[in-house]
Amino acid sequence: MPRFEWKEDDMAYSLAFFPLVGILIGGVIVLLNGIAPVADLPAAVRILLTLAASPIITGGIHIDGFLDVEDALHSYASSEKKLEILKDPHIGAFAVISLIKWMLLYAAAVTAVLLHPKTDIRMLAVFGIVFAITRCLSGLTSLCFQKAKKEGMLYQETQNRPPFVLISLILQLVFFSGIMVYLHVIPAMMILLTLGFWTVYYHHLTKKQFGGVTGDTAGFFLTIGEILAAAVQAVAVYMIG
Repeated sequence: MPRFEWKEDDMAYSLAFFPLVGILIGGVIVLLNGIAPVADLPAAVRILLTLAASPIITGGIHIDGFLDVEDALHSYASSEKKLEILKDPHIGAFAVISLIKWMLLYAAAVTAVLLHPKTDIRMLAVFGIVFAITRCLSGLTSLCFQKAKKEGMLYQETQNRPPFVLISLILQLVFFSGIMVYLHVIPAMMILLTLGFWTVYYHHLTKKQFGGVTGDTAGFFLTIGEILAAAVQAVAVYMIG
């Protein structure tokens, strides 16, 4: 039997399957809140499990990137110094404060969505699909945006990108966005517009602060993108409810 060997060039293909992780997270959340008997658990339990679903499934790797970026941004140092801070395994007070701030916002948004009387399986599916869409965007920004340095995992994954990866991520983004709009037009459009603006701002922020994107900024992008999407959906639920 031929022996499979993982080649460095093959790492670029992994981004094409990144959104599938989001589908797994979203599916677990829909199961927790929309399908009996799990959905019959107390509301507080379901909310906490919903908040924990992504960190448990992914190992919290994106939150680690978020913390590193927050530390770097609050250093107000040069771009070179900020890149050095990203490599530091320790976290500072500002990173912890930022995480608490954003997680409280996320918890409030998740609670508002899950406890609204008009939240049905379609609205839950919209919430779940967000995790796939943000990973499509994270993959595309990692591929297309300028890199801050010519080293590290992100650079290795994207330096020899096959056209298949880019095309696959675009098609998946269109597909998942279309499903979201079909399920619920108003919250879907509000979420997609918000994520679009966030992507543009992320490009500006990373270029100005770091000279480009890194693996840590990709985690930062993903973490805040999911929180913003939840907050916007919470607003949308009460607008149409």
